[in-house]
Amino acid sequence: MNRLNGQVAIVTGAAQGIGFGIAACLGTAGATLVLADVSEDGLAKSVAALEEIAPAVIGLTADVRCSDSVDRLVKRTLDRFEQVDILVNNAGVVIVKSIAEQTEEHWDTVLDTNLKGTFLCCKRVVPEMAKRGKGAIINVSSIAAFHFTTPHIPYAASKAGVSALTRDLAYEVAPMGIRVNAIAPGPIQTPMMDEALTEAQKEAYSKTIPVKRIGRPEDIGHAAVFLASENAEFITGITLPVTGGTDLKVSPS
Repeated sequence: MNRLNGQVAIVTGAAQGIGFGIAACLGTAGATLVLADVSEDGLAKSVAALEEIAPAVIGLTADVRCSDSVDRLVKRTLDRFEQVDILVNNAGVVIVKSIAEQTEEHWDTVLDTNLKGTFLCCKRVVPEMAKRGKGAIINVSSIAAFHFTTPHIPYAASKAGVSALTRDLAYEVAPMGIRVNAIAPGPIQTPMMDEALTEAQKEAYSKTIPVKRIGRPEDIGHAAVFLASENAEFITGITLPVTGGTDLKVSPS
């Protein structure tokens, strides 16, 4: 249960949903937590909820789209805890519209948050991990990178980019002792899902999933703990589907 004792983890997009679920699981496994998000109120609630779980937890506002903000996030983490052992790039947005309705602003918002944000955080943290000769980076991709799920082309493109970034970065930094993997969630009960689907749609969706339920944020969190731990020390460059089997079957239309 304490596989991550003594390790410091930054989790972006940690104020709710999958990010909070990942942070909770990392904290339960013994990691010190640095929660990052654009929502100050959400961060305060997350910190309060995790204070009794993790050895230590702080919340830092950060916009992963901006390099200066990412620099401040990492510097404040190092000033407080002197190291970064785990980085979870989870911050993300989705806009569900047909391509005719997607605007250039929509594209920029989604790609800057989901893909550029992952790039900026990795770029800033890799040198710090390299100094210590170890580290684990976990990027949150999506099954939308590989399969059609709903009309959200910018989101799907961004998540495909995250998986490609994961593969290439893993190859580059493996000699430094740094592992880089991604998790591709399937349908997970989050505020993002609530925005995309009605309750009736979610109920119908759950019946199509082989394990017969929509996923929970902690399902992704448990996978993150494994990939961050020494149990996964020979695993790098993968995108791990955590989908309840959603991606195993092509349903007839």
